[in-house]
Amino acid sequence: MIELNGGIRFGNNLVLDPTRVQPAAVVSHAHSDHLRRHKIIYATSPTLEFSKLSVGSFKGIPLEYGKTYKIDGCSIRLESAGHILGSSQTIIDYAGYRIVYTGDFKLTANVTCAPAKIHDCDILFIDTTFGKKVFNFPDYSYIKQRLLEFIEASLFKGCIPIIFAYNLGKAQEVMKILGDNGFHSYALKPACEYAEIHAQYGINIKNYHSLNAGFPENGAVVIPPTYKRLDNLLPDFQKRTCFVSGWALYRSYIRYIHVDEYIPLSDHASYNDLIRYVETANPKKIYCLFGFKEIVDDLKCRGFNAVKATIANRRGVDRYVLKEPDLFNR
Repeated sequence: MIELNGGIRFGNNLVLDPTRVQPAAVVSHAHSDHLRRHKIIYATSPTLEFSKLSVGSFKGIPLEYGKTYKIDGCSIRLESAGHILGSSQTIIDYAGYRIVYTGDFKLTANVTCAPAKIHDCDILFIDTTFGKKVFNFPDYSYIKQRLLEFIEASLFKGCIPIIFAYNLGKAQEVMKILGDNGFHSYALKPACEYAEIHAQYGINIKNYHSLNAGFPENGAVVIPPTYKRLDNLLPDFQKRTCFVSGWALYRSYIRYIHVDEYIPLSDHASYNDLIRYVETANPKKIYCLFGFKEIVDDLKCRGFNAVKATIANRRGVDRYVLKEPDLFNR
């Protein structure tokens, strides 16, 4: 049996990205919306290292990309998801079916990890966070240039550039772009600790410093969007602010975030890449996780058997994915 119920559950014991603490779990990556303090966590080594900083002690069992493991009677393999360092897609052979759970993923460039590849499957659980046509992101080189131009223009005006980026993943991506182009970045302690872990896995992030180290010379402050003390941050200096996220293309979202510039630097797949993944993988059944219903309707028009679903088993979706051999006739 495969069940959508507080995670993606295979049989009695194997569960992917559970939303509640479990005796054991496979975790796709270390962002807080996918991570809990499970007793045992199966994940890539970088994910385990990041998780120790955020949830504390647990038993970590490292899984390597491309290697097949047997867990609770399932054959399971992790492959890069291109989302953040250590993020993984999960490929499972179970009950005669090939199942792919993409987790959060990205098919195009990311300077801190390898991009994802598309994997053929019978059943596809695909992250559709940006499953709306407005989310077709510009070329990565253009995005990087916009970020650098924002920093240069801010410094030229005598302002301190403030870049809002989440502590894990996006912050290191921004910090690496800055460092590779001769700028410095000043970040909170967690972001710097995550950057140190990146270095352990060959991702060299240059010119980053603790935010408490002093005035940000020739660079930018990198802090999460939830930072509560912006008014007290370097109060004697003019500041210009920038929000880096795929959500920068969505007016209904950014109207609540008041900054000087919005740059759509995303660590998720664009709408066109979501469609490309499905058309290439050619699954018999698709579960669109998170995001918008627009992509579900589009996939149905293209002849695919797609439904909107969540791993938390909400919105009326039948929680049982595979309980009988008639899976593809429902």
